[in-house]
Amino acid sequence: MDTYTPIPDIDKKIDIIDHVNQDHTEELLAIAKSHLSQIKSLHEATIVSASVLDVFQEGMDIIVHLNTTLQSTKIFVPFEIEGELEDKILYQAYASIVQQGRDFSGAGKHFFKIIDKQKITTNMVRLTIESTTELPAYYPGYAYAFLLKTLKKRPHSGTLKANKKHWSKKLFDHIFVSLMKHLSSKNRQKLLQSANKDVRLYTLRKSWKKDKNARFHNQGYIDIFTHGKTPGSQWANELSAGDIIMSRSEAKDKHPHLSNGQALLIADETAYPAMAGILEHWLNPLPPYIIIISESEDEQSYFENKDLLVADQVHRVICPPEIQSTRILAIIRQITDIDVVWAAFESESAKTVRHYLRNQRQIAGKNNHTKAYWNLKSKRGTADDL
Repeated sequence: MDTYTPIPDIDKKIDIIDHVNQDHTEELLAIAKSHLSQIKSLHEATIVSASVLDVFQEGMDIIVHLNTTLQSTKIFVPFEIEGELEDKILYQAYASIVQQGRDFSGAGKHFFKIIDKQKITTNMVRLTIESTTELPAYYPGYAYAFLLKTLKKRPHSGTLKANKKHWSKKLFDHIFVSLMKHLSSKNRQKLLQSANKDVRLYTLRKSWKKDKNARFHNQGYIDIFTHGKTPGSQWANELSAGDIIMSRSEAKDKHPHLSNGQALLIADETAYPAMAGILEHWLNPLPPYIIIISESEDEQSYFENKDLLVADQVHRVICPPEIQSTRILAIIRQITDIDVVWAAFESESAKTVRHYLRNQRQIAGKNNHTKAYWNLKSKRGTADDL
């Protein structure tokens, strides 16, 4: 029986396992599919689901559910590169997706025309957009990875959603993965940052049909919190009606765990659109505890719809980002019952709160979705690297 080297930092290991299982199911399925294809007895099986069971220095155990059996199959996926744990898993995902002839940067490009722009708080910009491809009918926390550039002319309708991968893109992806494998961890991070330096994730607040004859939801709101002179903020502030903006991929938040039990929701300004959507579609019979954070009191007007809030369970926190975790933990310690959590705010603060909920309140795994939406050190949109 093989013996593998355990990860000494247990909290870091669990953070990574939870993050991959909660937010990167497509990448995980690609890894599982790539590995199963090498096992002769299983290469024709269809994977129903996959999840990380454990992670070691040398690789990770993945539990795979197949269509050919009611039982699960555990496979060990060895890492192919040296470096940080995040790098090892990221490389496996990229290499598997490229091997399967897919585009690891996302499902394809989407184009949106801006038909209106307004400020709904001092720093929250709302873009009303129109798409010639289908928007989600409604999904709280659905986000697009926007390229920080604009087009002044609507692309031809045939190019509005590019699914077929050009040969040059395939070649670039293979070169990119090859570089990742041979670079040092430090230089690998520089390469990834360079590839993503002009991309930001912004949330689709809601969508609707332009008129009753529309075949699908083709208009919506994109709400963007602008802060300082960050590239994303400057891009959003310079946009105007008539501009065409483009996303290269999309992702939907995971929150079915909130349907039962006593929930806690936490959001700072960057996560307001996602939390507002969750509240509008609240199905749990128990109202949630809510912590709304902002650096300026003016931003709290985003949640002026009192129907979404139960007054005695809402805590409004005004503080600088550096002390988010201190203020949040002071409130959480006063809440007796917490079963499930959805939270999104600054990276280091999110880590502190996530570890407290896991280690002190025993809220872990699929019930503890406390995530980073941005990093104070870099002030870049999302801190999510995978």
